[in-house]
Parts: sequence; structure tokens; C-alpha cells
Amino acid sequence: MRQKFTNAALICTGCFLFALAFNLFFDPFHISPGGVSGLSMILSHFTGLSVGTGIILMNIPLVIMAYLRLGKMFILSTAFATALSSVLIDLTADRIASPVDDLLLAALCGGVLIGVGLGLVFRGGATTGGSDIASKLLLTVRPHLKMGKMVLAIDGFVIGLTAFVFRDFSLAVYAFIAMFIASRIMDSVLYGLDFATVTYIISERHREIGDAIQARLGRGVTYLEAEGGYTGGRKRVVLCAIKRGQLTALRGVVSELDPSAFLIVTEGHQIFGDGFLPGKE
Repeated sequence: MRQKFTNAALICTGCFLFALAFNLFFDPFHISPGGVSGLSMILSHFTGLSVGTGIILMNIPLVIMAYLRLGKMFILSTAFATALSSVLIDLTADRIASPVDDLLLAALCGGVLIGVGLGLVFRGGATTGGSDIASKLLLTVRPHLKMGKMVLAIDGFVIGLTAFVFRDFSLAVYAFIAMFIASRIMDSVLYGLDFATVTYIISERHREIGDAIQARLGRGVTYLEAEGGYTGGRKRVVLCAIKRGQLTALRGVVSELDPSAFLIVTEGHQIFGDGFLPGKE
């Protein structure tokens, strides 16, 4: 019960921030937020239909499609979030003035606010519909992809279409700025701010490199068994998670002990364990 209340609070707060971002920073400057909201802006421009009503109408078929793939509870939460955000957009429209009068500031502030809002909604186990549902559907077949980046890709098409309809392609630039910021903020809300770096080191001197990393950087290592795809030879891979500020030092260790080593660097989110996030909340 406590978790359900927490999720509901996250969804309600996120929807309210989403509505504020739309009416304070996007709609007054005709900056498209992408997705169904952006399409609703276009529909409202040609028909006079309220943006909130357009969002609900266009989300109905998406919700039905998602019901078949994502389960009943997710769809109920999403339907609630979609309806709530649509109602809040209509209720707050024309009731509050934008605190900025500059397109760039509107894009920056709107990107931050909508990123936090969507991130909270996602953490509550729902979406606000549209491209968010599409991204959730894609996650079922491509779970390694990042939610924020998928939303950004889908919204990019709608932003381009909005710029074409309004005949002002400079607005597309500001919209892309806002959506890029929103995707980064969204991922921060979803995956945490404690970003780390995961490295894979392939070297004949794996043991020396691993010992040096532990001694100099104070980070643990794991040795993985691997097989060369070309030679078929057995290899050892040194797996190590480090803080971002330690990457230069790690590269120095690898370069010093084996200049020909193969080093792969990737981003890590929510790494639990000694030296990173606690294993239990």
C-alpha cells in the first residue's frame, strides 16, 4: 500500500510539472515538446481543439496497443497519468504567465522542468502516453536502450513536423535543445546522478593491470574468461567499475603496463556495492 501511495504521488507531481512546463515554456513560444503533445499543438492550431483533448484522443489507440504488451497495471497507471496531465494542461492554460521572454531561456527551463516531470512519472510506473508508451514498448524488445534517448529520437520526428507546419525552423532548434536537456534530466531522475564508468581491458598482462588498479585506484576488479573471435585463443578480460574522475588514472595504468591493451569504456548507472550506491535502501 505504501508503494502504491508513493507511485501515485510521483505520478501526480510529475504530471503537474509536465503541465507547467508545457504552459509556461513551450506553448507560449510555439516550442514543440514532441510526441503526442507536439501533435496536439498542431491539431489545436488547425482546429481550435484544446491541447488536452487532443492528447487524450490520440492516446486512446496507443493505450489499447500497449495493453496487449505491457500489462493491466501499467496501462491503468498510464491512462491515469495521461488523463491527469491532459486535464492539468487545460486547467493551467492561460492562467499563469511565462516567467521568461526569451526563446533560449524558455527551451532551457522547459527542458529541465519537463525532464523532471517525465522522470517522476516513469519512476511511478506510468507514462504520459504518446512517445513515452512507444518507448516503453521498445524497451520490451530492446531493454539495453535508454528511455531518455528513445524518447528523444521519437520526439525528434514530431519536432521537425511542427517546424514544417509553423514554417519556422528556428523553433525546431530550440525544441531540440529542450528535448536533449529533458532526456538527460529524465535519465538522471530514473537512473540517479551517481554516474560511474565501466571499463573492459583485454591484455596479456591482465593480472599486473588488475593488481595495479586495485593498489593505485583502490577499485576492485573481476577477471572474465573470453575467446578471441579471430584467433580462437583464450583471453582474460579485466572488468572494473570506477568513478568518472578516475578514468584518466586508469588509462595511465593500462598505457604504462601494456600500451597495446584493448580498452573499452562505457557509462554505468546505479552501480550498487562497496564504493558506489548502497545495496539496500
